[in-house]
Amino acid sequence: MAILQRMIQMDIWNMQVCLHQGEAYPCSTLIKGTPFIWNIGSINLIVFSLWLFGSFYPILVLMCICKALTAWLIAKIAQYISNDKIAIATLFIYILYPNNWGQSTTLLSEIPMIFLALLSLYILLSKNKVYTLILSGVIMAWANWFRPIAVLFIISLFIYILLFQRKEIWKKNIPFLIGCGSMLILFGTECYHRTGYFVYQCESFWYNMADDAYSGATPDPHFGEPLFKKGTPRYIENMQDKTCFECREIWKQRCIPWLLNHKMEYLSKIPYRLYYMYQNDIDNMAAFLPNKQKAEDNYIVLPYRNIIQEIGNLSNAQYLALLCTVYYYLILLTALLGGVYVIYKKLWQQGFLPLFIPIFGTLSLVLLVQGETRFKAPYMPFVMMLSAYCIMWINSKLNNYKKKL
Repeated sequence: MAILQRMIQMDIWNMQVCLHQGEAYPCSTLIKGTPFIWNIGSINLIVFSLWLFGSFYPILVLMCICKALTAWLIAKIAQYISNDKIAIATLFIYILYPNNWGQSTTLLSEIPMIFLALLSLYILLSKNKVYTLILSGVIMAWANWFRPIAVLFIISLFIYILLFQRKEIWKKNIPFLIGCGSMLILFGTECYHRTGYFVYQCESFWYNMADDAYSGATPDPHFGEPLFKKGTPRYIENMQDKTCFECREIWKQRCIPWLLNHKMEYLSKIPYRLYYMYQNDIDNMAAFLPNKQKAEDNYIVLPYRNIIQEIGNLSNAQYLALLCTVYYYLILLTALLGGVYVIYKKLWQQGFLPLFIPIFGTLSLVLLVQGETRFKAPYMPFVMMLSAYCIMWINSKLNNYKKKL
């Protein structure tokens, strides 16, 4: 896939430049000539590993540890907001989910981002000492460094505490915001001293918006097309001579007038974006491909329309991806039923975060950008909590039925 190959090449280029200059990303050289600021945390983590060990393999070990701790955190959060049974069910759903098995072999930002965000969330919910709440905010800023998701969790947590821990709203939120804000300022100030620009997270919003904010743009990802196709808002003459911030302002000036004049055309793309993001969840199944020498070929395609006819012709990796897909659809179905159960039983406190974070996060994402299928990863732990509610409800019904026999 041409777009994926180009993005991988640009990512590698960013790392090489940072290593050569001995600077953290974004270094001053990359401010000019690159279209936007990439995932700061991921690039710096890889650069640090290459500088210290001469290899990125230590990061894979770190990713495995983070993934294991993420499972523990999901169970602890489910236990805190609900009970032990929901926690155990959620843990098993998460561990048995095939798309989790190969994720630790990748260097994507999802693993550290989700681990840090859940750690921050758990500390904020379960602890009361000021220093732990400040630490929670600091950890959330680190999660935001890998992927800009802090606003989603801050809003979700603020509403949760407002509704269910109202007496502690200022006691918890102020130290948390102090910790988060201080760390973001520290990130930005450090970058400002090196580059002259205050940058604390990736800057790609208007780059993404420019891919959709013009008449005739299809709502699906434009795979196989140039990243900066001439005649589209993304194309900028002599882009190599401009800073990423100049590019951002150009895209912003081009997109806003179109958005203001084509509101319905833009909103009409939202249903497909929603479908596209949730249509499957097999991104990490590429870990089981027998040959992964070419990064641009590390993806799996399933013949959904002819799956019955092609069932005997699938590769081993495709069979595993098919298993993952069936499991994924079962999770979505049971999560939907679990959400209905939570609302019917009025389990507002227990079900608020599992309901609010996926719904609010998904709607925010599809309203703003064309999300990839992996972009729903931060919401999946909470979807699995809803699935656990459904499973435990079915289990209680079966137990009651057996007692009547």
